[in-house]
Formats: sequence, C-alpha cells, structure tokens
Amino acid sequence: MTLDPFVAGALGLGLNYAAAEAENYRAGLESVPTAQLEAAWSLGLSTRQALRFVIAPQAARVAIPPAANDFIALLKDSSLVSLVTLTELTKTYTNLANSMRDHLGLGLVVALWYLAIGLPFAWIARGAEARLGRHLRTVP
Repeated sequence: MTLDPFVAGALGLGLNYAAAEAENYRAGLESVPTAQLEAAWSLGLSTRQALRFVIAPQAARVAIPPAANDFIALLKDSSLVSLVTLTELTKTYTNLANSMRDHLGLGLVVALWYLAIGLPFAWIARGAEARLGRHLRTVP
C-alpha cells in the first residue's frame, strides 16, 4: 500500500489522537452526575435539550483542559511526520542546519516558532476553562 506522505502523516496522527480525544470527551460526560439528567427531565426538557443545555456545558468544563493539552501535543508531534518524508518545520530545520552547520541558532528559532504557535492555543484554552468555571468561584 502506497500513501502520499501528507495522507500518511494526517492518518497516523489523526487515528492516534482520535482515541485520546474520545476518552477525554467520555470522561467529561461521565463526570456529570446522572441526577443532572433526571433533574432536567423533571423540568420538562427532552433528552436532547438536557444534553445541550445541562450536561454538555458541565462536561465541557472537564473535557476542555485535556483536549487543549492534546491539541498542543498534536501540534508538537506534527514533527514526527517528517519520518514519512513530509517536509515540515522540523525537517526543514534539519536540512537547513546540516547545510549551514548552525544547529544551535536554527534550533532556537524553531523552538521559538513552536512556542509562538502553541502559546496562543494555551491562552485560549485557559480563557475557555476560566469562562466555563466562572460560576464555581465563591464570592469573598
């Protein structure tokens, strides 16, 4: 079986992280007590409405932090696709560093690029987590 390098990389990373993400969402849903669904039913909500308005927001608060961590890890693990001959940032760094014989300087530039790409996602995740957990704070 011969696959295009991009397809092989996307398929490999996608299948690997899909299992982890499914587990994150399952854990988020299981963290919400069954009584929440029963309470929503007693208020006259359908199961679909209960999931949308009661269960999902509580599950998202639990599932977002590990999902965000996995997304950032996926961003960094994208460098592994260079093993299937797909040229990306790390592969470009290796080729350029070997030709220029400047591994340290170019390595720092690549590290800064990964930081610049990953840090905004960490900020977004922190903001979403704070927004979803805002009602949990107690007033002093």
